[in-house]
Amino acid sequence: MFRSLTPEFFDTLVIVIIILGLAFAVVRLYSDFTRPLPEERPAPPRPESSTNQDGGTS
Repeated sequence: MFRSLTPEFFDTLVIVIIILGLAFAVVRLYSDFTRPLPEERPAPPRPESSTNQDGGTS
């Protein structure tokens, strides 16, 4: 049925797919590392209490 699918052709196909995957990974990593960072949001205020939440002493 697939007489053209020789071992050499299959090996070449696998290598081409690996190279394409690596190329897409490099492009994705480059775009992730060079994107502008979002603005930092201030941390929410922490509740101030004199006792611990678990009821113990410090």
